[in-house]
Amino acid sequence: MPFRADCEEHAGLRGLDRRDALLALRVRTFVREELGVDWRGARLLLSLSGGIDSTALLCLLLALRPLENLTLAAAHLDHCLRPESGDDAAYVRALCAAWEIPLHERKEDIRARAQAGAIGEEEAGRTARRAFLAETASLIHADWVLLAHHADDLAEDILMRLMRGAAWPGLGGMRGCDPAPGLPLLRPLLMEEKASLRGLLERLHVPWREDATNSERIGRRNRIRLDVLPMFKAENPAFLDVARRMWRSARQDERYWRDLLDEIFDESRQGAESAAEEAGGLLLPGEKLLSLPESARLRAYRFALERMALSFPLEAKGGIQARHAVLFALDRALREKRHGKRFLFSGGLQAELSSRGVYFCLKKQPVDDVERESPYKGRRRVSSPAAYRADP
Repeated sequence: MPFRADCEEHAGLRGLDRRDALLALRVRTFVREELGVDWRGARLLLSLSGGIDSTALLCLLLALRPLENLTLAAAHLDHCLRPESGDDAAYVRALCAAWEIPLHERKEDIRARAQAGAIGEEEAGRTARRAFLAETASLIHADWVLLAHHADDLAEDILMRLMRGAAWPGLGGMRGCDPAPGLPLLRPLLMEEKASLRGLLERLHVPWREDATNSERIGRRNRIRLDVLPMFKAENPAFLDVARRMWRSARQDERYWRDLLDEIFDESRQGAESAAEEAGGLLLPGEKLLSLPESARLRAYRFALERMALSFPLEAKGGIQARHAVLFALDRALREKRHGKRFLFSGGLQAELSSRGVYFCLKKQPVDDVERESPYKGRRRVSSPAAYRADP
């Protein structure tokens, strides 16, 4: 068995052949240089399902552990959605025992949770996972929670965001690093292809669990994975490279605009210090916003939403993926001085216009008769006359 701590010959990178050792070092370089995270000596919590992706990430972390002085732990949530989910949990338990990795487990009836909350099973599962991972990370004082998303997932995510009408740079896909308080997420495999991860496990003779529902055309994400993404790859065999370039361009764009907009955020903190302290919000001064070009204002709104999401990680469960239509509507309302108008965003966040500017905060109460933006059927009424909503 590879990565035996009691055998120097199989410890760390010595447990891998040249191809897999280079893969591990690529992951290490990506985390350090592109994500800007120095994880040497860090305590890491891995979300371990037992599938190819997370099992491969565990193998790579074990290989890098002596080099980076990592402390590893794993977390597994049994969703109780499939008859074989108990077998998945047993496999994860055996794997962690064999490699002496502390494992934190929980079993939760996601279907019942979805019915009780009148939400979909996918959303219920995501909410339960995030809460479980946040609780476990706090319990063990983890520096980072690791997710095993890879380049194929990134390409799939970009297509999902394109279909929803996501604004740039959100269209560049999920972040590799999200240092939100309470749930700091890291995706070390984001530039690696699933085929490489499968090859790693096959060469190491490490088994994994298969989720049969991943091959069923149920839900938009599965249909994109099984039907849409293969068509893109057929038209352009290098489509995953395209996705990686888009991701890198989006991150560069984010860094540029974040540096450029630091001044407005500094002023907003000083100008609305009491409001921020009292209501946990963030005010972007209207006069300052209107002195900026439209493209800068649109990015300022996005960064304000992201800062709010970082301040309220549990409320903003799904992250912020504001659509072009909603951001343009918000900007038009600012220019037209439509004070009192509100715009609702995913994660329970809202923006409200006033004579002082645009105030971002948590939605305080249910709103009636809102115009909600749908990426498929246009705008539809759902709750208050003075608000627009961006779906997650």
